[in-house]
Amino acid sequence: MNLLADETMLASSKWIEGMEPDQPISKAVRRALRARLEAVWQYVPLAAKKWEEDVEYVHHLRVAARRARAATRIFADLLSQREARWMKKMLRGLRRAAGAARDLDVLGQRLGNTAEATTGSLQSPLIERIGVCRRKAQKPLVTACEKAKRKGFKKRSRALAKTVSWPSEQPEPTFGDAARTMLAPLVDKFLEAAKADLSDVESLHQMRLAGKRVRYAMELLAGAFDDSFRGELFVAFEEIQERLGTINDHVTAIEMFSGWLERADDDGSPGELAELIAHEEQQLDARRQEFRSWWTAERAEALAQRFAMVLRIPMSSPTDETLRLVM
Repeated sequence: MNLLADETMLASSKWIEGMEPDQPISKAVRRALRARLEAVWQYVPLAAKKWEEDVEYVHHLRVAARRARAATRIFADLLSQREARWMKKMLRGLRRAAGAARDLDVLGQRLGNTAEATTGSLQSPLIERIGVCRRKAQKPLVTACEKAKRKGFKKRSRALAKTVSWPSEQPEPTFGDAARTMLAPLVDKFLEAAKADLSDVESLHQMRLAGKRVRYAMELLAGAFDDSFRGELFVAFEEIQERLGTINDHVTAIEMFSGWLERADDDGSPGELAELIAHEEQQLDARRQEFRSWWTAERAEALAQRFAMVLRIPMSSPTDETLRLVM
């Protein structure tokens, strides 16, 4: 592995090393913010110029931008609002541009796999169409990356990190204490979303979004907790996100294929599109039912109990069987 790959992997790691529970919160925030913004900057040229060498560069830029934006949101009270607004806007532009391109990369792979399963052939006008769409999607991504460079993203990242300060005359809390206060409301919102009618696709989507915010916060705040936080709790939560992400992939594919079907011409693709939509709908129904069977009231309670232990929230004592459900 070359030096660039080593540095990129380090900067894009989900965990931020060197953040300790007994550090002042401002010191931990400064370190976290720098790490998250450096990761974005490292992937900007790779996603813009080398995406054909490795499509994962675009994916990594999208994730890095999401993680950095999560940091500006979670640590908002310790940042200059002016600098933070600028950075959020820039990160939103990068995330959206990378997201549009990445969705097509994922859909292209899904399209190929699904077409092979349903028609036995990877040679299709739809495969060509998605290739054309993906190349078009690269242009706004390049534009967003060039804008970040032109507007001084790297310099503004450093400026934002320098603004970090504890905003109160009250004694500054430790990272460990502050992290619990920051994570708790996000966990509450996720658990509330998880109580909705999960037979509804939109409810599942909202649960996934709330879960995504918790996951990014967990990655950001992991240094405030013991090893079990990164291990059993994060692994359990990541499984929820993976299952919900699979459901969302099917929804995205159906929406894209349905849009194409409405605009289908005489290129022979309408029949294939209808077949692909039917296949995706079957898969969506199956994955949705699997999730509803898996996400039981007992599993939800087990996760709530585990978070309560980590966040030091008083609740009834969990049983060994309850804890086993989230491990």
